[in-house]
Amino acid sequence: MSELKYMDLSLDEILKNLQMCKSVVANQEEAICKFRDVILTASNKRVVPERKTTIFLAGAGRSGFVAKSFAMRLMHLGFYVYVFNETIAPPVKDGDIIIIISKSGKSNSITQIVEDSKIDNVKFLAVCGNTKSDLAQKADARIVIDSLPQTLVRLEDYDVKEFIETLPGALINFESDESVRSKLEAIPKKSADLSDNKLWKDIEDLPKEIRGISNIYRPLELILMGTAFEVSALVLLDALVAELMQSLNLREKDLKSYHDVLSSSI
Repeated sequence: MSELKYMDLSLDEILKNLQMCKSVVANQEEAICKFRDVILTASNKRVVPERKTTIFLAGAGRSGFVAKSFAMRLMHLGFYVYVFNETIAPPVKDGDIIIIISKSGKSNSITQIVEDSKIDNVKFLAVCGNTKSDLAQKADARIVIDSLPQTLVRLEDYDVKEFIETLPGALINFESDESVRSKLEAIPKKSADLSDNKLWKDIEDLPKEIRGISNIYRPLELILMGTAFEVSALVLLDALVAELMQSLNLREKDLKSYHDVLSSSI
């Protein structure tokens, strides 16, 4: 058995979500084509030096990193691109394009951008996980990523037993407290029934220093806090770059001419 069993299981779940990206493309081809075509209307210095249309990107938290990653690719393609909240970002003007990446579409920073950008002829593009959000409803084109239900795993009995066997060290700190010792010794050394209220009461009655033991009886999350959406969005948008490259008749060697050589040499 691999010592990195749970890492392997997590990777399996991430790969399952990435496989779903194929169905996103198949089921939302028309929307993705519109998404692509709006981007292609932006000013591109490879075609016309004068900038008339700027692309702005935004995302909160880790979705913000995905936005920055896509912004970098768009810059390599020759578009004029900025990321919201960067100090050098200019104001949005008539005719510009805003791309927002947000699983919920409801975070305060995202909804504020949607509400504040009430300039005529601004195009909104959304990559989101919630079709009912204001962001999705107001977008001129959207890509919706439905993540698979969260997968939880119970720890194997031997994992629980191994963890419990480290507890004698903790017991030493409570030698004089017979009630603590008896409660610790009463906790089963194998996976417990989650409906066992007595077990949870015994655990919650323990001193806070060792109360964390309760986690070994709770299922372990394999993908947490939006990871499935963020990874899928990153991969989908990077795949979209290939479509944009073909439309602009570009190849990787062309993109390298816009690569930041100074930063990459640090």
